[in-house]
Amino acid sequence: MTPITQGWQDLKSAPLTTLQQWQQQRWIWLLMSGAALFLILAAMGYFQWFLAMDPCEICVYIRFSQMCILFAGLIIAIKPDNQLLKLAGMALAWYAVLQGMAWSIELAGLHDSSHALDAVMAEGGDLFAAGGGGGACSTEPKFPLGLPMHEWFPYEFQPSGICGEDDWSLLGLNMAQYCIIAYSVFIAALSAVTFGWLSCLGKKQSNR
Repeated sequence: MTPITQGWQDLKSAPLTTLQQWQQQRWIWLLMSGAALFLILAAMGYFQWFLAMDPCEICVYIRFSQMCILFAGLIIAIKPDNQLLKLAGMALAWYAVLQGMAWSIELAGLHDSSHALDAVMAEGGDLFAAGGGGGACSTEPKFPLGLPMHEWFPYEFQPSGICGEDDWSLLGLNMAQYCIIAYSVFIAALSAVTFGWLSCLGKKQSNR
């Protein structure tokens, strides 16, 4: 039986106990960091470099949230049974996934707005006169805590594209929709391990 199969069997037979055990193991937090790193590298390597798609303001904010998820996982992975590290990492992770979801939903709205009147443009109409067009984007992003990420890491965090103007899609879904799916998975997984952690803390308190 493979580790994945064994883990699935354990989760089905004893979900709470399994989650309590997993949240104390380093691999699950490294997996979270690895997933965030994959999304960051996909954005920079495939979309920005290979497809030459310039990131917009909301796009770099989403990258920032993914970087926060990456570091949150690494913080907890230092010592998963250290409650201070766990609390700091959990707080950062929850901020990142919720803010990332909010930015993804905003990007999806801008994408819909930008492409809502494509038929008008195809017929030679004036998109902005018809009330369409994408949302205004800034080339001077404002990151949380005033961090000048676009100055420190311009390739990764300097916006140069227009929000919602990309035409990329896969299986009928655009980039913003895939971001929403990714953050939904992050939220579901983080909810599970957070529940395991809190129940483990409650168990320790009741045993005192």
